[in-house]
Amino acid sequence: MARRLAAIVFLAVCFMSVSSVHAQFGWINRACDSVVTDFKRNNCFPEPFLAPDRAAVRIPFHIMVQNGWRLENTLGDHYFNEVTGQLTNAGENKIYWILNQAPKQHRTIFVQKTKSDAVNQQRIELVQALAIAYAPEGTIPRVEATKEVLVAWPADRVDQISRAFQESAPDPRLPAVTTAKSSGSGM
Repeated sequence: MARRLAAIVFLAVCFMSVSSVHAQFGWINRACDSVVTDFKRNNCFPEPFLAPDRAAVRIPFHIMVQNGWRLENTLGDHYFNEVTGQLTNAGENKIYWILNQAPKQHRTIFVQKTKSDAVNQQRIELVQALAIAYAPEGTIPRVEATKEVLVAWPADRVDQISRAFQESAPDPRLPAVTTAKSSGSGM
Protein backbone atom coordinates (compact mmCIF):
# COMPACT_ATOMS: atom_id res chain seq x y z
CA MET A 1 0.00 0.00 0.00
CA ALA A 2 2.82 2.34 0.88
CA ARG A 3 4.50 1.56 -2.40
CA ARG A 4 1.37 2.43 -4.34
CA LEU A 5 1.02 5.68 -2.50
CA ALA A 6 4.66 6.49 -3.15
CA ALA A 7 4.26 5.64 -6.84
CA ILE A 8 1.18 7.84 -7.15
CA VAL A 9 2.92 10.75 -5.43
CA PHE A 10 5.98 10.24 -7.63
CA LEU A 11 3.89 10.24 -10.82
CA ALA A 12 1.98 13.33 -9.68
CA VAL A 13 5.23 15.20 -9.00
CA CYS A 14 6.66 14.11 -12.36
CA PHE A 15 3.49 15.15 -14.16
CA MET A 16 3.54 18.61 -12.52
CA SER A 17 7.21 19.10 -13.28
CA VAL A 18 6.68 18.05 -16.90
CA SER A 19 3.90 20.61 -17.31
CA SER A 20 6.14 23.38 -15.95
CA VAL A 21 9.01 22.21 -18.16
CA HIS A 22 6.59 22.06 -21.05
CA ALA A 23 5.82 25.74 -20.57
CA GLN A 24 9.53 26.58 -20.66
CA PHE A 25 10.41 24.35 -23.61
CA GLY A 26 7.35 24.78 -25.85
CA TRP A 27 9.59 25.55 -28.80
CA ILE A 28 10.89 21.98 -28.71
CA ASN A 29 7.36 20.64 -29.06
CA ARG A 30 6.64 23.05 -31.91
CA ALA A 31 9.83 21.98 -33.66
CA CYS A 32 9.00 18.30 -33.21
CA ASP A 33 5.46 18.90 -34.47
CA SER A 34 6.89 20.69 -37.50
CA VAL A 35 9.25 17.79 -38.24
CA VAL A 36 6.40 15.30 -37.94
CA THR A 37 4.16 17.42 -40.19
CA ASP A 38 6.92 17.76 -42.81
CA PHE A 39 7.61 14.02 -42.65
CA LYS A 40 3.95 13.19 -43.25
CA ARG A 41 3.67 15.79 -46.01
CA ASN A 42 6.74 14.43 -47.80
CA ASN A 43 5.50 10.85 -47.57
CA CYS A 44 2.13 11.64 -49.15
CA PHE A 45 3.61 13.88 -51.89
CA PRO A 46 2.28 14.57 -54.57
CA GLU A 47 -1.28 13.53 -53.67
CA PRO A 48 -2.32 16.79 -51.92
CA PHE A 49 -1.22 18.82 -54.93
CA LEU A 50 -2.76 16.76 -57.75
CA ALA A 51 -6.29 18.18 -57.59
CA PRO A 52 -5.20 21.86 -57.66
CA ASP A 53 -2.72 21.11 -60.45
CA ARG A 54 -5.36 19.35 -62.53
CA ALA A 55 -7.79 22.22 -61.98
CA ALA A 56 -5.14 24.73 -63.05
CA VAL A 57 -4.60 22.77 -66.27
CA ARG A 58 -8.33 22.48 -67.04
CA ILE A 59 -9.30 26.12 -66.41
CA PRO A 60 -7.81 27.51 -69.67
CA PHE A 61 -9.69 24.88 -71.68
CA HIS A 62 -12.92 25.73 -69.87
CA ILE A 63 -12.37 29.41 -70.69
CA MET A 64 -11.70 28.55 -74.34
CA VAL A 65 -14.91 26.51 -74.56
CA GLN A 66 -16.94 29.35 -73.02
CA ASN A 67 -15.40 31.87 -75.43
CA GLY A 68 -16.08 29.55 -78.36
CA TRP A 69 -19.76 29.25 -77.45
CA ARG A 70 -19.95 33.01 -76.95
CA LEU A 71 -18.68 33.55 -80.50
CA GLU A 72 -20.90 30.80 -81.89
CA ASN A 73 -24.00 32.34 -80.30
CA THR A 74 -23.19 35.96 -81.20
CA LEU A 75 -25.40 37.84 -83.63
CA GLY A 76 -23.17 40.28 -85.49
CA ASP A 77 -23.97 43.13 -87.85
CA HIS A 78 -24.55 40.84 -90.84
CA TYR A 79 -27.51 39.21 -89.05
CA PHE A 80 -29.38 42.53 -89.12
CA ASN A 81 -30.69 44.44 -92.14
CA GLU A 82 -28.65 47.64 -92.52
CA VAL A 83 -31.65 49.70 -93.66
CA THR A 84 -34.51 48.48 -91.48
CA GLY A 85 -32.54 47.12 -88.52
CA GLN A 86 -34.66 43.95 -88.56
CA LEU A 87 -33.20 40.47 -88.32
CA THR A 88 -32.38 38.73 -91.58
CA ASN A 89 -33.55 35.17 -92.28
CA ALA A 90 -30.10 33.97 -91.26
CA GLY A 91 -30.47 35.82 -87.95
CA GLU A 92 -33.86 34.26 -87.26
CA ASN A 93 -32.51 30.80 -88.11
CA LYS A 94 -29.50 31.39 -85.85
CA ILE A 95 -31.76 32.31 -82.91
CA TYR A 96 -33.89 29.23 -83.52
CA TRP A 97 -30.80 27.02 -83.64
CA ILE A 98 -29.33 28.51 -80.44
CA LEU A 99 -32.55 28.02 -78.48
CA ASN A 100 -33.45 24.57 -79.78
CA GLN A 101 -30.26 22.80 -80.91
CA ALA A 102 -27.36 24.14 -78.84
CA PRO A 103 -26.57 22.36 -75.56
CA LYS A 104 -28.82 23.64 -72.78
CA GLN A 105 -25.99 25.20 -70.78
CA HIS A 106 -24.97 27.26 -73.84
CA ARG A 107 -28.33 28.70 -74.91
CA THR A 108 -27.53 32.34 -74.24
CA ILE A 109 -27.88 34.67 -77.23
CA PHE A 110 -25.24 37.38 -77.50
CA VAL A 111 -25.80 40.53 -79.54
CA GLN A 112 -22.71 42.35 -80.76
CA LYS A 113 -22.61 45.94 -79.54
CA THR A 114 -22.45 48.84 -81.96
CA LYS A 115 -21.38 52.44 -81.40
CA SER A 116 -24.98 53.56 -80.89
CA ASP A 117 -26.73 52.74 -77.62
CA ALA A 118 -30.12 53.20 -79.31
CA VAL A 119 -29.26 50.60 -81.97
CA ASN A 120 -27.96 48.23 -79.28
CA GLN A 121 -31.19 48.54 -77.29
CA GLN A 122 -33.33 48.08 -80.42
CA ARG A 123 -31.41 44.95 -81.42
CA ILE A 124 -31.61 43.41 -77.94
CA GLU A 125 -35.37 44.05 -77.73
CA LEU A 126 -35.89 42.62 -81.22
CA VAL A 127 -33.87 39.50 -80.45
CA GLN A 128 -35.58 39.09 -77.05
CA ALA A 129 -39.04 39.23 -78.65
CA LEU A 130 -38.13 36.65 -81.29
CA ALA A 131 -36.34 34.47 -78.75
CA ILE A 132 -39.45 34.28 -76.58
CA ALA A 133 -41.40 33.09 -79.62
CA TYR A 134 -38.78 30.44 -80.54
CA ALA A 135 -37.86 29.21 -77.06
CA PRO A 136 -39.10 25.83 -75.88
CA GLU A 137 -42.00 26.03 -73.44
CA GLY A 138 -41.06 26.75 -69.87
CA THR A 139 -37.74 28.39 -70.69
CA ILE A 140 -36.83 32.05 -70.58
CA PRO A 141 -34.16 32.87 -73.15
CA ARG A 142 -31.21 34.98 -72.08
CA VAL A 143 -30.10 37.77 -74.40
CA GLU A 144 -26.96 39.71 -73.57
CA ALA A 145 -24.88 42.36 -75.27
CA THR A 146 -21.24 41.57 -75.92
CA LYS A 147 -18.20 43.58 -76.93
CA GLU A 148 -16.67 40.59 -78.70
CA VAL A 149 -16.12 41.30 -82.36
CA LEU A 150 -17.62 38.61 -84.54
CA VAL A 151 -15.20 37.89 -87.35
CA ALA A 152 -17.48 36.46 -90.00
CA TRP A 153 -18.56 36.97 -93.56
CA PRO A 154 -22.04 37.38 -94.98
CA ALA A 155 -23.49 34.17 -96.38
CA ASP A 156 -23.64 35.48 -99.96
CA ARG A 157 -19.87 36.10 -99.92
CA VAL A 158 -19.20 32.60 -98.57
CA ASP A 159 -21.52 31.16 -101.23
CA GLN A 160 -19.73 33.13 -103.95
CA ILE A 161 -16.34 31.77 -102.87
CA SER A 162 -17.68 28.22 -102.65
CA ARG A 163 -19.20 28.41 -106.14
CA ALA A 164 -15.99 29.84 -107.61
CA PHE A 165 -14.01 26.99 -106.04
CA GLN A 166 -16.39 24.36 -107.41
CA GLU A 167 -16.36 25.91 -110.90
CA SER A 168 -12.56 25.96 -111.00
CA ALA A 169 -12.22 22.29 -110.05
CA PRO A 170 -11.25 20.01 -112.95
CA ASP A 171 -13.68 17.37 -114.13
CA PRO A 172 -13.11 14.01 -112.48
CA ARG A 173 -11.38 11.47 -114.74
CA LEU A 174 -10.37 7.88 -114.26
CA PRO A 175 -6.86 6.94 -115.33
CA ALA A 176 -6.54 5.19 -118.69
CA VAL A 177 -6.75 1.40 -118.54
CA THR A 178 -3.53 -0.39 -119.42
CA THR A 179 -3.40 -4.06 -120.34
CA ALA A 180 -0.62 -6.25 -119.07
CA LYS A 181 0.79 -8.87 -121.46
CA SER A 182 0.73 -12.39 -120.11
CA SER A 183 3.98 -14.36 -119.94
CA GLY A 184 2.49 -17.51 -121.47
CA SER A 185 1.39 -19.46 -118.44
CA GLY A 186 -1.21 -21.33 -120.52
CA MET A 187 -4.36 -20.43 -118.70
